[in-house]
Amino acid sequence: MNGYYGNKVSVVTGAASGIGLGLVEHLLAKGAAGVFMGDVKEENLTRESKRLNEKYPGKVFSVLTDVTKQEQVAELVSKAKAFDGHLDFVFNNAGVGLTLPTEKVTFEMWKFVVDLNLMGVVYGTYSAIPVMREQGFGHIVNTGSITGRVPVPYQAVYAATKAAVISMTESLQFELETEGLNFSVFCPGNVATAIFGDVPPPPDAIGVDDAVEYILAEVEKKSLVIILPQQMRDFDAVYREHREEYDAFARKMAAERRENYRTKGTYF
Repeated sequence: MNGYYGNKVSVVTGAASGIGLGLVEHLLAKGAAGVFMGDVKEENLTRESKRLNEKYPGKVFSVLTDVTKQEQVAELVSKAKAFDGHLDFVFNNAGVGLTLPTEKVTFEMWKFVVDLNLMGVVYGTYSAIPVMREQGFGHIVNTGSITGRVPVPYQAVYAATKAAVISMTESLQFELETEGLNFSVFCPGNVATAIFGDVPPPPDAIGVDDAVEYILAEVEKKSLVIILPQQMRDFDAVYREHREEYDAFARKMAAERRENYRTKGTYF
């Protein structure tokens, strides 16, 4: 294929499930030359890469990767660059959710979520930047969250990491765009993935395929901040343009989540 993603080489972390796996599948369907799948879950990674290799032989490469380990992320990026002499996209997608009452949050949880959601993205971004600067092109796409743009009760830890990812991505775009580099950060609402653990996704969760199609279309446009779906774009606009209305909404959300935790043990 000769489309935007045709003959391109990509790295995707968190690639064995959810949005990461969706990105891999859609990139391959759009004619990617090679996709390097990084994930810490070896069984899932082996299964999914084997399945995709049967459909796209010679284009799928699995690399067991713990994104909290800088050297493992650097190795993943290096292998992708060596495949065809160029690295076109890096999707720093690996991450974990955390929605808990404050009294249940520990410092160990803080460190785990920061190491995974923030430092994992930092390692992927800063491993790819030298490669892309040398070749004079490349696009780094980081996974944020709508929670990183608007305050959401019971998600302070998660929100802090995602807000940092968003700000870092925006800053790097303006610093490095003159060297041919592009940056995007996508900020989804609820997407039906394993991020919700043992509980079913919330009723408003959208499907992975719908999310990925929108993300890749916006990356092709070189959009810096990508918010999805429309409901979340509206949500973001209310926060920025009608703060009193948003604050009332957030207080109502906090009350509902407080009651849900009390009666059901979950926030929804």
